[in-house]
Amino acid sequence: MALRLYYTPGSPFARIVRVLLRELEIACEEVAIGSFPPPPSYFAVNPMGQVPALVASDGVRFPTRIIIDYLLSCGRGTSSVIAPSVRRTNTYWEDDQTLATILAMGDSLAAMKYQQWSGLVSGKENLIGFDPADRHAERVAKTLDWLEVRAGPDGFLPGVLSVQDIALGCILLWVDARGGFAWRRRPHLEKIVHRCAERSSFANTEPQPWP
Repeated sequence: MALRLYYTPGSPFARIVRVLLRELEIACEEVAIGSFPPPPSYFAVNPMGQVPALVASDGVRFPTRIIIDYLLSCGRGTSSVIAPSVRRTNTYWEDDQTLATILAMGDSLAAMKYQQWSGLVSGKENLIGFDPADRHAERVAKTLDWLEVRAGPDGFLPGVLSVQDIALGCILLWVDARGGFAWRRRPHLEKIVHRCAERSSFANTEPQPWP
């Protein structure tokens, strides 16, 4: 069975996988879901109702991190420049932590933006004592500072294009296209995002314009 990827055009997490497919030169049918959120029938593919979801011969893989590990295990094309793993031998857990933190930051950015876009304001007493959107914004800002220290001039894994670089690029370019967030003025992160944006894999997966 050929690989089949379900995605929505605007999802930064689905874009990570779509970029990775192109960088690894892996053939995959890509099925765009036109509505957001995905329709109720999609729960049969992913019980979380989220994209991406990758259908392979032995089952459906989700969430994003599980798909990443699977694709890296599939091998790569002869011209691929991507790192063979998200982890280096001597910094195993630290590299894993960096990717997990970038993906979690993406979740926080999405939650913050969805709360803003929904226009929902509770008229009930605030029992937790803070605005969740403000908390998400603080978490994202602190995470960006942390990532800036961990990144180097060549990205998160020197000398190669890493999954960490791709994930950061997809998430920060998404927030640029969806209302913005003050992530710049961090030289290492700016360089990573700029380098990613110049690649054909990013140009070919650019999200649709936001109304």
